[in-house]
Amino acid sequence: MSGRVSKILAIVAVWVWFGGCAAFAPRADPSSFYILGALPEADFAAEKNTAGIKANFSVGLGPIEFPGYLDRQQIATRTSTNRLSYSETDRWAAPISESFSRVLAQNIAHLLNPAQMSQFPWQSNDTPDYQVKIEVLQFEADSNQQAWLRARWSVIGRNKKILISQRSQLNRRAGSLATEDFVKALSETLGDLSREIVKTLQTFEKQEKS
Repeated sequence: MSGRVSKILAIVAVWVWFGGCAAFAPRADPSSFYILGALPEADFAAEKNTAGIKANFSVGLGPIEFPGYLDRQQIATRTSTNRLSYSETDRWAAPISESFSRVLAQNIAHLLNPAQMSQFPWQSNDTPDYQVKIEVLQFEADSNQQAWLRARWSVIGRNKKILISQRSQLNRRAGSLATEDFVKALSETLGDLSREIVKTLQTFEKQEKS
């Protein structure tokens, strides 16, 4: 074997070795992680219960049911009536049902300032005055830059009877098709649902006192 051929084979061997190392080298994770946000402090200040007085009743939130198609880490986008797209790189930083419940409870607690705010399940000897049960039907953005929240929810009173059953269909327009703007718009729809629930609870409490 000539010296020239030996040099060529040596160079090829080096390329193969480096190529193999590169194949097994750790790669950066391209994923981005997102989380729902509560209402801005400015909104809390503007909509706070009159003079910030604590409501003299307790509120229990839950159970909250989520559809199976949303029970996954990948963020879903509705591309048509019967079609969804799941991102492989844009993900929820925490289970969406957990974030939804946490942010909703935070919004209600700040807007209403109840005597006590509990999340399901609670102790049997600590039953709240009003229980809010929610079934989420839709909670995703679409390719038209619209974020949607559809849900059925009910309020159960002190006597364990259903006081009202509601169906909410809320939407907010995202600033762009970027996932961060979609998540912001979804957070805003959750803020809108929080306001609806708080208004209903205040109405029932006024009726109770009249």
